[in-house]
Amino acid sequence: MLVETGLLELLNARFGEAVVTGSAGYDLMVWRDIDIHMPCEAERWAEWAGLAADIAIQFDRAGLQLHKASFLNDYVEPHPLGAGLYWGIEFKDYAGNPWKCDIWGWEPFDFAVRQARDANLRADLSACDRDLILRLKHEARERPGYYGVMVGSFDIYQFALAGAGETLDELEVWKGLVAQ
Repeated sequence: MLVETGLLELLNARFGEAVVTGSAGYDLMVWRDIDIHMPCEAERWAEWAGLAADIAIQFDRAGLQLHKASFLNDYVEPHPLGAGLYWGIEFKDYAGNPWKCDIWGWEPFDFAVRQARDANLRADLSACDRDLILRLKHEARERPGYYGVMVGSFDIYQFALAGAGETLDELEVWKGLVAQ
């Protein structure tokens, strides 16, 4: 999808090193949600804010429509994940399937630290039971009010890396959500 829309090429041209991370970057995606990180200094906030128009035009050229775009300047009021610039975009692919994409611009040093941490996680996950992770993510998504509330992808990754079990119930015990 990133190649078809030209989004990654656009981001690389405008801001440099755009990196697909999260479940899409780890090849552990179970729903249409892509995370992209790149370096972007706080003083480039106005350029970042104007990015939505470029994304909409790029999507239009690819035969798609940008449905929704949400901008945050978390240098003003830092997000729990850190200070940075953010675009959350939503669109539908050629088959009408909804997609979500979170695009983060981090201060360059913070970006480098995040990329190093991400590289370590990618390496660790490559040695994990991929089928277990995908199954747990699917099961967690199927439970109403569960995924993102009780557990998230990172919890599942850490659980699999620890070899702590094979079920969501075991994950809850491991995470300390329920007594043994």
